[in-house]
Amino acid sequence: MTPKAPQNIEDWALHAYVDGEAPADLRAEIEMRMTQDAELAAVIEGWRNQKRLIREFYDPVLSEPLPPQLTAIHKPSFTNRIHPLAAMAAALMLLLFGGVAGWFAAHRAISLHSDTLVADALMAHKVYTAEVRHPVEVGASESDHLATWLSKRIGHSFKIPDLTGEGYALLGGRLLVAGTQPAAQLMYEDQSKRRVTLFLVANADNTETAIRIEQRGALSACYWLDGPLGFAVAGELDRDRIMELARKVYEQFES
Repeated sequence: MTPKAPQNIEDWALHAYVDGEAPADLRAEIEMRMTQDAELAAVIEGWRNQKRLIREFYDPVLSEPLPPQLTAIHKPSFTNRIHPLAAMAAALMLLLFGGVAGWFAAHRAISLHSDTLVADALMAHKVYTAEVRHPVEVGASESDHLATWLSKRIGHSFKIPDLTGEGYALLGGRLLVAGTQPAAQLMYEDQSKRRVTLFLVANADNTETAIRIEQRGALSACYWLDGPLGFAVAGELDRDRIMELARKVYEQFES
């Protein structure tokens, strides 16, 4: 069992370092502290060992052949002799079962995956930051209403992060869709009219992940799952800068 992470360094920062996603300044800070803090060094080494063991245990599965039942469909010789009425009854049963199964699937908690989260966030960023007259649905002048409305729609209360210290003022936000569930987008803009967005969606499974980075051309996104919400900060920024903004958002939600 690995030691618990020291309280003076956030878990997300340590996970980002172990995953190779931490910016240069954060890497340097953690490596300096590791030389001075044996407990911290043990945490890092423990997580590295966990990653190595997981790879050693599961990587061979990737090269295993698919089971025969998944690569072929068995067709009994009597299939073509099924009576038409029996075939119709079977079709009706499948239709009824499919309808019931679909109803249950539609009403169960939706599991959020970080790969779909970042794809939705990047697409929403690309579409709405290009808008000149209507980039947001509700403006920053109604920020209290915006937070209340979006909190209610995505199913979890939150406060809008303040990024003015990073040079970004809130423009406002809008309601979006992520898969089959509501999502929120908050948009910020700096003095040079460069925009960044924060994408929020409910995380029904309360899964937690480290911050990860996705880059598509000039567009970057930092995304993570933390308790009841999934987050993605997107913008046309380099890795270090987008990580700084993600860290500010993370800290405000944690506090």
